[in-house]
Amino acid sequence: MDYAFHDDIIPYTSKNALPLRNEYFEEFLRFDPSREPHFCPTERLQGWLEARQSSLEMKTVHRETTEGVRVTVVPFLMGQRKFRVSRCRRMRWYSEKTLNYYWRYLIRLENFTDECLQLRERFWKLFSINGSLESVSGKGVVGVQPLLSVQSPVFQYHSHVQVPVPWAHMWGQFRLEKPNGTTVDVKIPVFPLCVNDFQEDHGSATTDSGDSTK
Repeated sequence: MDYAFHDDIIPYTSKNALPLRNEYFEEFLRFDPSREPHFCPTERLQGWLEARQSSLEMKTVHRETTEGVRVTVVPFLMGQRKFRVSRCRRMRWYSEKTLNYYWRYLIRLENFTDECLQLRERFWKLFSINGSLESVSGKGVVGVQPLLSVQSPVFQYHSHVQVPVPWAHMWGQFRLEKPNGTTVDVKIPVFPLCVNDFQEDHGSATTDSGDSTK
C-alpha cells in the first residue's frame, strides 16, 4: 500500500475494463461504462477502507527543504504490539511481554535541482518522553541507494518504528552524493509520534511481535 500525492495525479479517463495490472484491481474496483467515472469501488474495498481507516488516514504532514531537496514525512499509528523481551536477572534469563506503540511512516524525497543526487547514507534520532535518545545510521534506505535524477527526481518509501512510550520525536538527515563526489546533508524534519493525536479514532488493537534481546 502506497500513497499518491495530489501533485502526482494526472487526470485520466480509461475506456478499458482493465487499464492497469494489479492483483487487487478487479477485487477493489468495478468497471461500469454507463457511469462517470467508469470505475466505482466494490464492497470489499469499502469494507477494507473502513476497517483500516485510522491507520491509513493522513493526520499530519511534515516537510523540510535543504539546498533544493525536499523531504516529506507522514506518520501513521498502526496500534500497539506485544513485544517479547529477554532480560537477565540474577544470572537467570526470563522472557516478558511489553506493549510498544507501532508506528509506520512514509518518506518522500524530491530533487528540485538540475543535478543528479544519489542517497548514500541515513542518520536518524529518536527522543522519547522518558528522556532516552537513540541514534541509528546506515547505508541507503530499505536496502537501496536511490538515484534522484532530472528524469526521475522522486523517491518514496515506507518504514516503521516501535516506541515504548506514548510520546516521542524523530528527526535526522540523508546524505546525498553529487556526480563530482561531494555530498550534501539533507534534513529530515522533526515529527512527533504522539499517540493522543491518533488514538481517538484508533482504539487499542494489539498484535504480537517477535523476540528481542536487551
